[in-house]
Amino acid sequence: MNYTLPKENEIALFRYRNRLMAGVCVNISHTRARFAVSLRTSHNVPLENILQTTGHIGNDKSAGAVWLNRAETTSADIDLCDLWELVVEENEIWHLNELAELYYNNTPTSEHMSAFLVALETSIHFDAEGRGFRAVDRSEVSHRLEVVARGKEREAEREAFLKWLQYKGTSKDDWIDRLKDVAIYGDQSKYAHWLERMAGETISARKAFDRLVAEGVWDQHAFVELMREDIPLNFPDLLIKEADEIQAMYNGSQLAHRQDLTYLDAVTIDDASTTDMDDAVSVQFREDGSYQVGVHITDVSTLIPAHSTLDEEARNRGASLYLPEAKYPMLPPVLSENLGSLIPHENRLAVSLLWDVGPDGIMETPTWTLSVIRCCEKLSYDEADTILNDATHPRHAMLSALFDAAESLLIHRVEAGAIAVDQVDRRVDISADGTVNIELKKRDSRADLLVSELMVKANFEAAKLCVEQNAPAIFRVQDAPDLSDLEPTDIEQLHRYRVLTRMRAAAISLQPGLHGGLGVEPYCQTTSPLRRFLDLISQRQLVAIIDNKALPYSLDDLTKLCPYVEERLRLISRLEQRRERYWIFHHLSQHRGQVFDALVLNIWDQRARIEILDYALQVDMRLSGQISAGGLISVRLTRVDPWADDIQFVMEK
Repeated sequence: MNYTLPKENEIALFRYRNRLMAGVCVNISHTRARFAVSLRTSHNVPLENILQTTGHIGNDKSAGAVWLNRAETTSADIDLCDLWELVVEENEIWHLNELAELYYNNTPTSEHMSAFLVALETSIHFDAEGRGFRAVDRSEVSHRLEVVARGKEREAEREAFLKWLQYKGTSKDDWIDRLKDVAIYGDQSKYAHWLERMAGETISARKAFDRLVAEGVWDQHAFVELMREDIPLNFPDLLIKEADEIQAMYNGSQLAHRQDLTYLDAVTIDDASTTDMDDAVSVQFREDGSYQVGVHITDVSTLIPAHSTLDEEARNRGASLYLPEAKYPMLPPVLSENLGSLIPHENRLAVSLLWDVGPDGIMETPTWTLSVIRCCEKLSYDEADTILNDATHPRHAMLSALFDAAESLLIHRVEAGAIAVDQVDRRVDISADGTVNIELKKRDSRADLLVSELMVKANFEAAKLCVEQNAPAIFRVQDAPDLSDLEPTDIEQLHRYRVLTRMRAAAISLQPGLHGGLGVEPYCQTTSPLRRFLDLISQRQLVAIIDNKALPYSLDDLTKLCPYVEERLRLISRLEQRRERYWIFHHLSQHRGQVFDALVLNIWDQRARIEILDYALQVDMRLSGQISAGGLISVRLTRVDPWADDIQFVMEK
């Protein structure tokens, strides 16, 4: 069939790179024609790609685009279904004019022919083949109709989603779930591309978070990092049931073959809010002036068998997680706060370390025993300090004797190379009304020293026994820092910073070694089996040695456990530190523009490390003046974003 070639300046429709276009003919040769499609753009088109000449002269180079736009608008009213039904069984290639003759009752205008061509090009019922069109078979049309329907559904959903995202509509559960995933994992979310397609733009994790807060899905203080790490917070019903069964089956049979130490005057010393007490101390005075010191650790290993469901849950958690707003225990509360906790006036299974202190203060060799103890009282650190300062208190002699023993242990450790720096405890609590309470307390009280030294002693003796018995264990090791050239200073915070920045983090090892910070060798952790899985592992090995039974863990077992245990401990520590900073930053967000006293700790590359003294908070700050390490400066809080862990101070001039 012959085709009419366009004249100069005539508007024609053609295919260019598989796309239907319209342009004004600029010139024509034997094989190609050049069409202007805009004021600045033209295309060379093979003659066989020209589909329709309109007979209309374009008065400017953009006339083709205007013509095509009108054709596209008109084509929306053209329905090719009946035409397709008429020709679908023919399996022929049809020319544009042939199909137009079948479709139109009268001879169509050029404008109608262009609209008809647009309809054919975009139809699901016809496929282009060269300059002609072939009717698509019925099965393929059915498939295409399904695709179109799904596309319309997706577009309708996208419009509804955009409306909701702009706070103008209602949500769907799957939108919420996907938005949660983006808020938690950011651009690593499996739904990041879906959200970008739906929103028409990249949605940041922060924007997703804010939308979920506005929707009431999350609280504004939701801990996203906790969700990202998939830390279990609640205990499944199966584990609660298992813990309840352990509690129900607890009877006097577990006390048999244990040394009865219920006659001892044992007390726990913890923070006032502590409910999971896993260690106690005692003193038994003798007539000759000597006395026996006891450190008693709750025996969780006997309550929870290795490799049980509860044990696996403890392993997965790694440790109890203590956040300013909540506590997530490693073990169900029926165990961690009841049967396993050394609550007053209740018989409890324990692993006890006992040693004699002579009238001259010399300590005898300690011994381990599996015991039953009954604590007489739960003391807070403040209460213990009050008793130590009150010679008339009934427990003064007891705590004084324990303090004397602890002080001797500290002196011995320092002589052995222990690093002694004054530490500060920063307690961040959230009250019921959401108020952030921040309290700084030095860890230098006599009660602090008493407890910490006796626990170090117990951990050292546990590690020592494992080494002596050739029992595999997970030890804590730390290289001793080189402080020989440490610049002296009388500023407590500066000295602490300089010492701590030279100390490497303690690590876990299957080989016994020096714990340089504590000045002891060997060392393992056993005194918090309710709160740390590492301590529970160590306690199981220790109990087996004391009871002369087979060890529950081989070296191969511990080799497999070590990396996971260390990773979980680091994760828990990081989450606790991050959350504490969040709440401090949230508190400070109410004090933008306020001036604070700060101590300069270090200076490098136009930046300084400073400590905001009211909060013992260390941050980096850009220098804007002459300062030196150890100097006191005033800084103004200019920016704080708790969610992004971002804070900025500037020097006050």
